[in-house]
Formats: sequence, structure tokens, C-alpha cells
Amino acid sequence: ADFGECIANNVIPDKKRLSKEEADKIVRESINPFIVKNIDVKTAKRQPKPAFITSTLQQDAVQSLGMSASRAMMVAQALYEGKQINGDIVGLITYMRTDSNRLAAPFVREAKQYIEATFGASYQGRYQVKKQDNAQDAHEAIRPTSLALTPEKIADYLTRDELRLYKRIYQRTVASLMAPATFEITKVMLETHGHRYVLEGSRQTFAGHLKMYTDMKSKDKTLPPLTLNQALQAKTVVAHEKVTTPPTRYSEATLIKEMESNGIGRPSTYAQIIQTLKQRNYVTLAEKRFQPTDQGRLTAEQLELFFDKIMDVDYTSRMEKILDEIAVGKKDGVELVSSFYSSFIPMVDHAHKEMKKIGPKLTEELCPKCGKPLVIRKSKYGEFTACSGFPDCKYVKKDIISPKMSTFKRKK
Repeated sequence: ADFGECIANNVIPDKKRLSKEEADKIVRESINPFIVKNIDVKTAKRQPKPAFITSTLQQDAVQSLGMSASRAMMVAQALYEGKQINGDIVGLITYMRTDSNRLAAPFVREAKQYIEATFGASYQGRYQVKKQDNAQDAHEAIRPTSLALTPEKIADYLTRDELRLYKRIYQRTVASLMAPATFEITKVMLETHGHRYVLEGSRQTFAGHLKMYTDMKSKDKTLPPLTLNQALQAKTVVAHEKVTTPPTRYSEATLIKEMESNGIGRPSTYAQIIQTLKQRNYVTLAEKRFQPTDQGRLTAEQLELFFDKIMDVDYTSRMEKILDEIAVGKKDGVELVSSFYSSFIPMVDHAHKEMKKIGPKLTEELCPKCGKPLVIRKSKYGEFTACSGFPDCKYVKKDIISPKMSTFKRKK
């Protein structure tokens, strides 16, 4: 129901799906006036997010800055190693491979002083640490080494990407120690001829940490002044069909989040895993979403067929935990490796014997050197056309070598 200044939605019971006939009947019967039956006003708080760890830094860089995860780690590495500022090499952030959002006590004190001086005492929040079950906690969160080094002060010493990433790290860290933002949430229940509609509005009443950092675009959704039993006149009432859509494909950010939640990989390996998937042509990126290639589908199919015991999320997660226990001396590494290979080697032998070998694809052309048919072969650098008589004949058709392979050849 469209009232001009706001739109009300019909209240449908949980888990009930309306047919088109039922929806059309509601539309026909939803005629003016709409009576205000209840007005509920509540206060809601939005807590600040903790300081960055590796996975959340990579996700934010992908979503907010348009960087790849590997690019974000390269830039963070440069900020960590230090930049030349006023003749000195200055490290600007703490170590960027970490799974802990813990902050050092001296930094927390510095941040509280900065927040009070910049925004006022009412903007100070509480320092909280959320420890994950599988976190190693070897390093503190990714944060600026000093709040005196503001993004504005050191902008001239950084590249564009370095400045953009440093600014996000700086703002997120300070915001993590600020007060929550508060909102006034209003819900208005309307009724017309036995059908209920709801109007929802929200208004920010205190910016809190949003004064410093936000990763979402939100604006007030204001409602006009309303009173109980007030009669409202709707301009139009229409039915909208909602179609169930399949889950969206992974982006770099959502894939990292999924790996982290399933215990796959470590802060130091997230970006490398994604880079490997792309370099081996298992996936391509289309509109910033991963699409599996034919090679990727084939690889996944064969791995699940011949290595089903280890192609399992739970297995990978358990292995990460066991490796952590080895690192602290709770388990014997030699015993683990011996146990793994005793089951892994038979799988490799079976795959070597039974896995279907896919040969090169024949073309209709003949080799200009030896007269044998030319074939399309695959390498980790892409497809290329070469003589089927290899290794006796080493002819490679130059004009259709993939860009990646030709670059590789020039480097050599």
C-alpha cells in the first residue's frame, strides 16, 4: 500500500505462501481508509565491529575498495614493512596475518584519549575481545602503530591503494573502541477490512562509532507524524510476486568468510588459496563472482571420485586443529604424517591406475615441420597448439599462444 511518503507491507503469517488468487483477493479488499491500530517505538543499538583480522581485512578490501584479496595482502605487507616518512622508515600497521582482534593495552589507552579529544567523552566505548575457538591468537589485531599517524598526515608518503587501505584500518580500529550507534525504530500497524499492514521507520539518534567508520550505506527511513485511530488514504495497493532465487555465487569476500567459518585455511593462506584457484584456471571472475571453468569442474569431479575421504570440509577443519595441536606439542607430527600417508598413498596409486587420461584435442591442421597432426594441449599457462609428435618435434604454433604463456616465454 503506497501512501506517498511511505509504503506499508501486508502482514503475512510466518511460512505461509500466498497464491496469486489469494494475493489478488487481498488487493481487492484493501480499500481506503487504513486505520492506525498500534504505534510501537523502540530504541536499538548497533555495536561497532572489532578491529580487523586477516579475513575481515580481505573481505572489506574486496567489498569496499574493489581490491582482490591478494592485492590487499600485498598492500598491507608494504604498510607493515614501513614507508619512508621524513627520512625514516616507519612501520604503519601491526602484523597483517592474524586471527585475533585483541589490542595492546597501551594502544587502547591511546585510542580512548584520541576519541575523547576528537569526538567527546560520550563517544567512548568499551574494549571487548571476541576469541574464536580455532584462533591461534599469536598476534594482535591489524591496527595502526600510532594514532598520531593519521591518514591525512601521511597521505603524501603513500600510494593510492596504500592510503585507501590504511584509512580503512585506521578508522575501523578507532571505531571498534567507540560507543554503539543508537536508532529509534518505529513500527505502525494498520488495518483495513480485516487485512493488516505494517509501516516501518528508523531514525539515527546517536552516531557513535558510525562517526568514524561504516561498511554499509544506511539512511533514515522517516515516517510522517501518526496517531492512534488515524485514517490514512492509500494512493495504490498492488501485489508483488516474489520468486525464490538460488544462492548467489561466491565473491572473493564471501568465499573467505565461508572458509573461515568452516575452519579451512589460516590467515596466511586465504589469499593464496584464491590465487591458486585463479592461476590454475579452475575459476574465472565474472561481475566479481566466481564461475567454475570446465577444468575446475573436471578437477572437482575427479578429486571427489578418487579422494573422497579427504575432499571433505570437516576433514580439512579437523586437520587444521591437529596441526595447531602439533604446534603446541600436544600431538606428534611424525605419527600424524605416517598415518596420513598410509591411507593417502593407496588413493594416489588407485587414481593413477583408474583415472581417465584426457589426451590433447586433435585439430585439422598439420605440423609444418614434420607433417603430423597439430593438437591443442593445456598447460598451467593456458591452451596452446603444438605438434602431436612431441617430444621428437617441438613445433608450437606461435600465433595462438595464450597471453599468459607468451608472457612466460618472454620472461624465460
